[in-house]
Amino acid sequence: MNIASVTTDHLRIPLRKPSRVSLTEPKPSVHEAVELILVHLHTDEGLEGLGFTYLLGAGATAVRSLIDTELSQIVIGEDPRDTERLFAKAESQFRAVGFAGLVARAYAAIDIALWDLKAKAARMPLFKLLGAARPAASFFVSDIAIGGRDAAEVVKLVKPLMKQGATGVRVEIGRGDIQADAERVREISDGLGEDSWVGVAADGQFDLGSAQALAHFFEDIGVDWFEDPIPGSDEVGYAKLAGLMETPLAVGCGFGSREAFFRVIRAGHVRTVRPDVVRIGGITPFLKIAAVAEAYHVAVSPVRLPEVGIHLACGLGGVPHVDSVSWFRDVFTGGPTIEAGKLVPSAEPGLGLRKVES
Repeated sequence: MNIASVTTDHLRIPLRKPSRVSLTEPKPSVHEAVELILVHLHTDEGLEGLGFTYLLGAGATAVRSLIDTELSQIVIGEDPRDTERLFAKAESQFRAVGFAGLVARAYAAIDIALWDLKAKAARMPLFKLLGAARPAASFFVSDIAIGGRDAAEVVKLVKPLMKQGATGVRVEIGRGDIQADAERVREISDGLGEDSWVGVAADGQFDLGSAQALAHFFEDIGVDWFEDPIPGSDEVGYAKLAGLMETPLAVGCGFGSREAFFRVIRAGHVRTVRPDVVRIGGITPFLKIAAVAEAYHVAVSPVRLPEVGIHLACGLGGVPHVDSVSWFRDVFTGGPTIEAGKLVPSAEPGLGLRKVES
């Protein structure tokens, strides 16, 4: 089986804006839409692989052009099951200019499509091909408590999802007053109740002193993790934070290479790493990160994309849950469903996804 052709689509998916913004915070920077690039790999045996990547902001035209021109030529005529060799081939071709950045985002769509094809060729869902660690996975919501959204509205929107099975919510902070950030997290945590899971994400916006102050406050109110409180490059800062706080540290939402994850995993300061499958180049590098993390007893929590994350969480033992956003629920059929309070992957071969025809 070889890849005969590669085609792409570009969709712009509107994002729902917060209806209320906290008066104690500056107006947040909220993206109006997510740019979705779809990749279809067509084989000489009639199978088709579906992959995708996304961007918040500029770059979608460049990513699609990379796929249509240089990246498609890397895989045309190749066996889609050779995921390791093809990933190495792509990295090698762009070594001089750097693979991280838009190239990695573009290749991620191809890599996801390759894994979709690989599982379809094996006639099994992707999570089974990856190891079938569990039949279903817990999930939390990360597209509701976005920067600046009023705490009361967050609680109102999250509670119905918790009744369906969501463990809780990931809260974005770091866009304004530190006191307002702390109070907003407290209001959300109190509003959802002590049994809820609450993770806080700062996107590296704080200095060490501010992060320490917030970390102690989060310990008092029972926050479950503090994600990227300081820049990821500040290894000394993370070592100090880890020694002073009990709230688990999660790191890596903005990392663009697997080597960055290897460094923080080996340093031993974090309990969870957060690879973004599209930012690092696809499922192939994700699996390398997961293998190293397992060796060091560090959990792996993929960023967003429940359509892929459910297969990673159900396929691999070291991926305990799914980061759930609803961005693409109207784009695909065959994605994860909620059963008995957990997310369940499709039983169809591959990712199980099909694009909804407009």
